[in-house]
Amino acid sequence: MGAMATKKPETSVDVESDDDVEHNHRPEPLEARDGSAAAALWSLNTRWRHINHGSFGAVPVFAQLRRMAYLQEAEAAPQRWFMAASTRVAQARTDLANFIGVDAEHFGFVPNASAGMTASIRALGLSAGDEILVTDHAYGAVAFSAKREARERGAKVRTVPIELDASADEVLAKLGKALAKKPAGLVIDASSSSTAREFPVAALAELAAKHGVPLLVDAAHAPGVKHRPAEGVAASAWVGNLHKFACGFRGTAVLVAEKGFAKNLYPVIDSWGMDEPFPSRFDFQGTLDYTPYLATVDAITGLEDRIGWDAIRAYIESLLDYSTEVVADALDAASGEESRVVVGMPAPGMRLLRLPGTLGATGPQANDVRQRITDELGFETQITNWRGTGYLRLAAHAYNSAEDYERFAEDVVPTLVSWSRQTYGHNPDAALAARTRSPSTAIPKPGSVRAESRPTLE
Repeated sequence: MGAMATKKPETSVDVESDDDVEHNHRPEPLEARDGSAAAALWSLNTRWRHINHGSFGAVPVFAQLRRMAYLQEAEAAPQRWFMAASTRVAQARTDLANFIGVDAEHFGFVPNASAGMTASIRALGLSAGDEILVTDHAYGAVAFSAKREARERGAKVRTVPIELDASADEVLAKLGKALAKKPAGLVIDASSSSTAREFPVAALAELAAKHGVPLLVDAAHAPGVKHRPAEGVAASAWVGNLHKFACGFRGTAVLVAEKGFAKNLYPVIDSWGMDEPFPSRFDFQGTLDYTPYLATVDAITGLEDRIGWDAIRAYIESLLDYSTEVVADALDAASGEESRVVVGMPAPGMRLLRLPGTLGATGPQANDVRQRITDELGFETQITNWRGTGYLRLAAHAYNSAEDYERFAEDVVPTLVSWSRQTYGHNPDAALAARTRSPSTAIPKPGSVRAESRPTLE
C-alpha cells in the first residue's frame, strides 16, 4: 500500500529497532502467479491502510469490471435479462459448489449471512414455550433476529456464556448440557465477529443431531479462509458470506441446508418462486439485482487463476502471525498493560488484541474509536467490544503487507494509548480495575456528543 498522511502521534513506538523481541518470520508481499504484486489486483485507495478485510471485504478490479458488464447487459434488455436470471443464478451455484464444499442443489444465494440466519430461524417453526440457544459470542443482528422471532411466537432465547479461552472440549461439554434439555434450536458461530474465535461446528452438529436439535451455523467469515468450508458440517443450516474473505460482492452469501430442514426454508421476501423447491425458490426474487451473485463467481475463480486460494490462505495466516506480535509488542510497551489474550480456538483470518484501559468497552465507544482511527490516523480497522472490554480485531488479505501493521504499531498505537488515558487517568492498575465495569460514555472528543447507542458492526 502506498504512503499516506497520518496524524503525528504524541509519542512514538519503534517496532523495528527492538532487537530483543523475537517475531515470527516477516513475510514478503504476496505475488500473483505471473510475478506481479498481488495488491495490484485491487483498487483500494492508498489514502488509508486497509487492515479490516473481515468486515466488508474488498473486490478485485477484474471482478468489478465483470459486474459492470452484467449491469450493462441488464440495462440493454431488461426483460431478456430478468427472464434468464434464475437460470444464470442456478449456474452460478453450480460454478461455486466446489468452493463451498457442497453440491449445488444443497445451497441457495441470500443477500448476507444475517438474511440467511433469519430465514433459518424462521424455519424452526417455534411454538409458545420453546427455547432457542445462543452464546454470548453471537453476532448482534443474528441475536436480534432470534429474539424477535421468539417474542412473536411466545418462545424465549437463552444465552449460554462461553469463555474466550474455552477449548473445543469445554465448549462441547457446556453446550452438550444445554442441548440435553431439548431446545428448539441452537444458533452458533463458526467464527465469532466480536471475539475472533472459532467454535467446533462439525462436532456440535453431531452432538445436536444426537439430541434431535436443529443446529444453525453462522459461518459469515468462513468462505475464503477455509477450504471447502461447508464440507462435512452436518448442520440443519449453514450460512456463509462471500463478500468477506472470498472477495465477492457485498449482498452475496450462501445458505446451505439439510434436505429435511430445507423444506421449511423460504426467502425473507416472498416472490414468484415460493412454490419451487429449495434452493430454486431462492434463485429468483423479482427485480433483485443478480449481478453480485454472477460477478462473485468471477471474483472467486479469477483469484484462483491469478494467485491461488491455497497461497492466499497461507499468506493471510503467516502475515497475521507476524503482525499480531508487532502490534501487541507496541501496545504493551506504550501502555504498560498486557494486550495479548488467550483465545481457545483462534479464527482463521482474524486476530484479537485487548485495547488499553476502558477504550472501546461499549458499542458506541468502539464505533467512535474505529471512526477516529479512520478519519484522523488513516487506517481502516475494526474495534470490537465483549463483556465490557474493548478489542482490536486485526484481519488480513492478499493485498496487505507487513508494512501495513508496522505502520499501525508506529503511528496509531501511541494515539490509542493516549485516548485510553483520557478515560481513566494515567494508572495501569486503575485500567485493570476499570475492565470490571461497563462504562457508557464514548471517548472524549471536543464538540462531539453521541446520543445513539448501537452495537459494533461486522
